[in-house]
Amino acid sequence: MWLFIILTQLLAMMSSGILYGFIKPKQRLAKTALVLSVFVINNAFLFYGLSEFWHERFHVYLVVSILQGFMFYAGLITAVITLVYLYILKKKYHPILIRAVAAVVYAGLVGLTVFNAYSPVVHHLKVTTDKPLNKPMQIALVSDTHLGRWFGNRQIDKMVKLIDAQSPDVVVIAGDVMNDSTDAYDNTNMHEHLSKLRAPLGVYATLGNHDYSGNQVAIAKAVERAGIQVIDNKSVWLDDSVLLIGRSDETDPARPAATELLSEVRADKPVIFLEHSPADLAQIKGLPIDLHLSGHTHGGQIFPLTTLLKWFTPLVYGAKQLEGTQFLVTSGYGIGAVPFRLGTRSEVWLITLTGQAGS
Repeated sequence: MWLFIILTQLLAMMSSGILYGFIKPKQRLAKTALVLSVFVINNAFLFYGLSEFWHERFHVYLVVSILQGFMFYAGLITAVITLVYLYILKKKYHPILIRAVAAVVYAGLVGLTVFNAYSPVVHHLKVTTDKPLNKPMQIALVSDTHLGRWFGNRQIDKMVKLIDAQSPDVVVIAGDVMNDSTDAYDNTNMHEHLSKLRAPLGVYATLGNHDYSGNQVAIAKAVERAGIQVIDNKSVWLDDSVLLIGRSDETDPARPAATELLSEVRADKPVIFLEHSPADLAQIKGLPIDLHLSGHTHGGQIFPLTTLLKWFTPLVYGAKQLEGTQFLVTSGYGIGAVPFRLGTRSEVWLITLTGQAGS
């Protein structure tokens, strides 16, 4: 909590400086009013957020804080443009023009982050196993939909449309289906929209840390009612040819070790392992698993986390092959607590799994 209190004051100081340079108030009273108003507004959002720590109100505080962080980015970009304009292009300094550029850069930066959050793309990955498979299997992977206040029916409909266009054999969801509760899901009738997600071999999901937030039973029931089978710590055969294993999130106290879920594994059948987090990559890579699918990281979601997370996570984003297992970590389809993405984009993955007969 103290971290956020300190961060808020630093953001207020930064914002005051940037706004001071942008507005350039001349009267002493105006200068004082500007600084005080920034600190009052920042701390009002801080107290509002801390009244519901890490939940909906806190998310509002995060949005306000990140928007101020983007002011810093816009300031840096504007500074670089100004230096090029003055010292390379040898142009005369025009303060009004520079302010206009700063405003455009900031608006463009915020617009880009919102676009990245709400305009998903489809990525493709081909995975070949040395095990027999009569025909290629198309697997659609989504993760971290975080259905809630800022991510609902429109995004579900877009997801269904994107996945339908790929004609996958099976759809898998790697956790964080909802953002902590079913409140927004129930209040806006998301069930009607999510239940349209279908595939010939079924739709399967594991739960993530935001699903295991004390409301996991209600979330699992809502997901099941939408026709999606929750396979936490269960396995299911897809077309009697591929074994799909699901595991609950690491926040589940009863979560088993991966080795405990391999009882149905057969040497001649491909194995897909689905869970929310890639945290156990070191333990998974030596097991008889052909394809490991996860999310959770959001790819960092917003720079500089896109870089910093690489120091703490074995695989932050993308595909990586280790000791015979193909790992894929998606940055997710949803947005989590804040409706911004910078350096990442909302996405769906289509994986084509081929075997000896399909190679």
